[in-house]
Amino acid sequence: MKTSHIMVPLCRQQGIALLTVILIMLLLFIIGTVSVNLATHEIQQASGVTDEVTARHLAEAGTELVVSWFHDPGSVPPEMGRVIRQQHDLPGGGLSYFDASGRSQFAGSSANPDIVYDASKPSDDRLLNDPATGWFRALQGLGRIKAVKVYAPTRQGFLCTIDVTAQSKEVARTVSLQLRALRLPAIQAAVQIQNNPASANSTPLWLHWGDASIRGDVVLGKPEDVPIKTVSASVTGQSYGEMMPRMDRWADIHVGGQALFLPSTSSPGTMPPNVFTQQDPVPGLHWSEWDYETLKKYARLYGTYYARSQDGLLYRDGTIQEGAGLDINDVFRSQAVGDDRRLVFIDTLDQRPPGQDNLGMVELSANYAEGLFVVNANVRLVASGPGMPVPALSPPDEGASSLATRIPVTLPGIHLRGVLSTPGDLLYEGHPRIYGAILIGGRLQAQADVPIPLEVWYNKDLGDGLFRGVPVVYPAYGTWQEKY
Repeated sequence: MKTSHIMVPLCRQQGIALLTVILIMLLLFIIGTVSVNLATHEIQQASGVTDEVTARHLAEAGTELVVSWFHDPGSVPPEMGRVIRQQHDLPGGGLSYFDASGRSQFAGSSANPDIVYDASKPSDDRLLNDPATGWFRALQGLGRIKAVKVYAPTRQGFLCTIDVTAQSKEVARTVSLQLRALRLPAIQAAVQIQNNPASANSTPLWLHWGDASIRGDVVLGKPEDVPIKTVSASVTGQSYGEMMPRMDRWADIHVGGQALFLPSTSSPGTMPPNVFTQQDPVPGLHWSEWDYETLKKYARLYGTYYARSQDGLLYRDGTIQEGAGLDINDVFRSQAVGDDRRLVFIDTLDQRPPGQDNLGMVELSANYAEGLFVVNANVRLVASGPGMPVPALSPPDEGASSLATRIPVTLPGIHLRGVLSTPGDLLYEGHPRIYGAILIGGRLQAQADVPIPLEVWYNKDLGDGLFRGVPVVYPAYGTWQEKY
């Protein structure tokens, strides 16, 4: 009997222990289930945040690509290239994105944009997202671009609005921003000479691929120094010094006054048909005016600005400090093709707008220089070395704008690639060769009794307002926004 009394409590104790174990196991199961659910929710939430960030970054990359189209219209379909090129030809100002009243050439709206690509259309989807040829193929692993729009800005003085919609998995985001444009006039001629009085010294020009505009009278050497303009001319990198007869498809010379020539036995008394005289004031000469104050501001923002002292040295950012001066040729010199100095602005002696008494004289003798050089001085340009071979594209055929008609060639012995602009005189020694354009406010003259002509190949990109090293357009501060 005593044994049975002892077993009853033991059974109860075992039952209580079993129940406790079951309750603990149930509690652990509930905690585990809740933890898994919470972890799954957090993973899903983190994935959604990741997709949002990815879609936003993809849309931002899309806006950057659209900005690049303005700097390289040849990279987009021809019909869009025409839309994003400068369309207004302003008197005395060249091509511009804005009309005379300052209104942008973009006039569309978000509902009816000037440019629109919608991935819901198969043809547009191929342009945007095709893994082999699409504009955004490099971003394929992140998602896809759903739409691109370019239309009118919301503020006076701005260029346009860009909307890009991107999708990562199930999340779509739209990034919108507005662009501004530099007011830097396109350069329509290979050579511009504002004040070139005729003298006993010949100032002949060897022009390739573009025009010259010369105010006043000019002595152009012998008539045979002027290239014959003909569509049958070969497009090569050959210098006129190695070519006879000299021929070109695009070269015209427009002279405000008289065009004078040295005596010639081969072409006595002959005026070349591509030399046009008495053009000023009617019908007028075309000038691309690079404004002093505007270029000075742009150089401080996007390039380099130098003050100049009486010792001939240059001082960056306008601070003239003993021991900090630089030789001008160290500033100009490029070590290789592609070593672009960008926009270089060298100020007058007193850092005021150029006049008769604040220019002085500088000498440029670097073997090769690449950039946009605004030199507020009288310039002596010396061809001191063999130059560099430079890749170039000819202009398109006259009356055409397609990139397909531009012929790639290599120009040997180039000393300056880009633009050289001076409000003063340009004196040259030797045989400088330039690929780009020169803007001269004074006279052009060779410092030799029997000079070799200054030789210039025009870069047609300058006529489209495209300047290497300087942004044509840029995002306007404070306009970036995300749309949902």
